[in-house]
Amino acid sequence: MLTKLQEGSTISTTKVEQVIDKPKGITIQLKLMGIISFLFILTVTVIIVLATKYFREETERIVDEMNLRNVRVTGSKVKTDIAAILDKATQMIVILQSESNSEKYINLFFKNDPDFLLLGLYRRENDKLNPMKLILNKEYLSEYQLKKEDLESIVNLNKSIFERSFEGEPILYNASPGAKEPVFALSFPQTDGDKQDIIIAIVKLEKIQSAFKKSDYTEIFLVNGDGLVIAHDDPKVLFTSANFSEITIVDQMLKSNIANGKKTYVATDGKEYIGAFQKIGFANSGVISLVEEEKAMEAVYNIQRRNIYIMIIGVSLALIVVFIFAKTISNPILLLLSATVEIAKGNFKIKIKPSTKDEIGLLTEYFVTMGEGLEEREKVKSILGNMIDPVVVGEAMKDMEALKRGSEKQITAFFSDVAGFSTISEELNSVDLASLLNEYLSAMTLILKKYNGVLDKYIGDAIVGIFNAPVDVPNHPLSAGIASIEMIAKLRDLREYWVKNNLYTREAREMDVRIGLNVGLAKVGFMGTDALASYTMMGDTVNLAARLEAAGKDYGVNILISESMHNEVANDLFTRGLDLVRVKGKNEPVKLFELIGTRADITPALRESAEIYQNAFGLYLKQNWDQAIESFRQSEKAKGKKDKAVELLVDRCSYYKNSPPGETWDGVFTRKHK
Repeated sequence: MLTKLQEGSTISTTKVEQVIDKPKGITIQLKLMGIISFLFILTVTVIIVLATKYFREETERIVDEMNLRNVRVTGSKVKTDIAAILDKATQMIVILQSESNSEKYINLFFKNDPDFLLLGLYRRENDKLNPMKLILNKEYLSEYQLKKEDLESIVNLNKSIFERSFEGEPILYNASPGAKEPVFALSFPQTDGDKQDIIIAIVKLEKIQSAFKKSDYTEIFLVNGDGLVIAHDDPKVLFTSANFSEITIVDQMLKSNIANGKKTYVATDGKEYIGAFQKIGFANSGVISLVEEEKAMEAVYNIQRRNIYIMIIGVSLALIVVFIFAKTISNPILLLLSATVEIAKGNFKIKIKPSTKDEIGLLTEYFVTMGEGLEEREKVKSILGNMIDPVVVGEAMKDMEALKRGSEKQITAFFSDVAGFSTISEELNSVDLASLLNEYLSAMTLILKKYNGVLDKYIGDAIVGIFNAPVDVPNHPLSAGIASIEMIAKLRDLREYWVKNNLYTREAREMDVRIGLNVGLAKVGFMGTDALASYTMMGDTVNLAARLEAAGKDYGVNILISESMHNEVANDLFTRGLDLVRVKGKNEPVKLFELIGTRADITPALRESAEIYQNAFGLYLKQNWDQAIESFRQSEKAKGKKDKAVELLVDRCSYYKNSPPGETWDGVFTRKHK
């Protein structure tokens, strides 16, 4: 290996080694192997122990809080639902007692609340429960081909339970055994003068069932004051009339005088559970949430095992790599030493070629960089001036430290991408491709800047923009929306120009663009290192905007926006609700909207098409597949051209028609790809 000097002389490693004595102790190779192995094992071991400890504690805290929050939220909902049932039942009984011709009220009652199956006012006479007033859900009886006696038998079978209400005790009871579907019953006293009556109601469990869906490791259910399960995700538990009073957290709830609580305990099966309860304020009933500790901590255990495997593999690889490459460190050091001697003699223009790409190679490059001085700095300054958005430069001049610290603020994230650009780039030579990109990107960027958007970056043909950062932009969602609409219009003008002048290829002349817009909180500021950083945005708001841009391909639309964006611009811009999906990387459902144009520019046909589409989507959510398909087709017909979104929803309706999603389906479609 040779070091080239400006004078043309060379110094070989052999000559340098003749000047420097060989080490008499432990070699660098062995030192590196020992030190790196020791430090690696020590560091990784400490990290694994501390990370596991803190991660476990944090996970337990989060699970504990989540568990208590779940029962509070669910308990509040159930409490509201039960209160509504009691109120409706009481009001209806009052109407039945006061109205001689109450048939119309009965029909209206069951029409407005079809979950009620039986409602009656009962009096105890001769050791029997006699209905003084009784109404039944005739549609339910007809649907299941039942008789009046079938519902009355539920009351008679549980007579001893309901009679406790004559003593003033409210009752909440699981009436599912013997019923066609999960139901629950409740009774409570009603005093009329000197007569003591009770009101009994039998209600479908689906009235409150939506709050009791079991997750991967959380089980949530409702029990009454006797520990009997009233609501549960598993129908078998309901139809077998299971009693959970022996479960520790249930027993604590039944005996407790406080409204809510939590407890970690070991069950009879030897497993540790994290439990929480929330009383609903009726019949000493409460919502119970259970989390199996082992499942909740599964991620902790997996990370711990993976870290140990990584440590073993890392130590092994470190020993091998250090053993092989330790010698490659000494030779570059000797050569660098020779160059240092030349600099000490006053020869500052020594040219050294780095022999490695590590820190020594970087240090060697600095020797070369020192000779370039101010000329190189001016070049860098010129390049950066052309790459950074002028707005960012202006703000950096005012307060660079503020931009480095970053902040969290409400922004509108803008993502655009050219559809099928890979095919276009393959067909064009480098000159035409550069010309096409420059022409397109210049036109789009001018529009972005026109509406006070800040250019984040170019990613090939993609444009990433920020509205409302680093400077505030009034009504930035509307600015972003109008800018996007204008970009689509500008692209149409460009295509006409290319066609007229026969420029580029046919695919390039038919180029189309997809845009994704989302508004929300995001972290903005200079991201990177002290030496190299760029002004950008980060967070869920940004990620969703990128997902929307990619999803536009599936629906065949130019501009796809989020619900938050729609809420901001709906008064000024015309949108069409497209779908309800769960995008990759997010658990919460996202409503998708197509941004079509300004309200003043929308034709009656487009308006009619959007309204029909919205009606069709409502039928789709109600699982009326045939009607939904017909309405979607009418929407496409009203639009007057092919609609990829219609085709997508029609295909989905056809699929669900053959494979129904079930009554618990929430209408959300999960995207498996970005």
